Amino acid sequence: MKVLKTLQKVTERAGTIGAGGFLLAFVLALLWPARANVTQPIQFNHRKHVDAGLQCENCHERVSNSPWAGLPQVDICLTCHEQPITESREEEKIRDFAKRNEAIPWKQVNQLPTHVYFSHRTHAASKQIACAVCHGDMEKANAPPSAPLFKWTMTACMNCHEKQHATEDCNGCHR
Repeated sequence: MKVLKTLQKVTERAGTIGAGGFLLAFVLALLWPARANVTQPIQFNHRKHVDAGLQCENCHERVSNSPWAGLPQVDICLTCHEQPITESREEEKIRDFAKRNEAIPWKQVNQLPTHVYFSHRTHAASKQIACAVCHGDMEKANAPPSAPLFKWTMTACMNCHEKQHATEDCNGCHR
């Protein structure tokens, strides 16, 4: 009988610990990033470039005529940085990539499932949605983003579509 009571207490404690562990795992799953933060090959300072008079479209050339905005490549950067403007090692990296005839290996920060179709041309050019809505206040950023501004979920997209009175037809985005 004594053994049975001891076993029952151990089981109750294990259940409490198990429930606590489950709760902790659940909270961590909600708060923990879905993937590791991204480190870009060049620590691009958006603020300096905006202060110099550049706009998003100057570096993300395809934003108004393509589904993909495009990332700045060496030839675009060399327009201003063929000769040193500063003593920054980050600026020198551009010329290093050019010398090696390599593309800058930018890493994609915003990831959508492969079955989701998203067009920058439709959102940014046709509907004139400001880049900051999805990408944040990049004109004030002195380093590239390491993670998306928000979690890209169907709920997030549908909330925006509803707010913007955009299509909510499944075939508009799922292909």
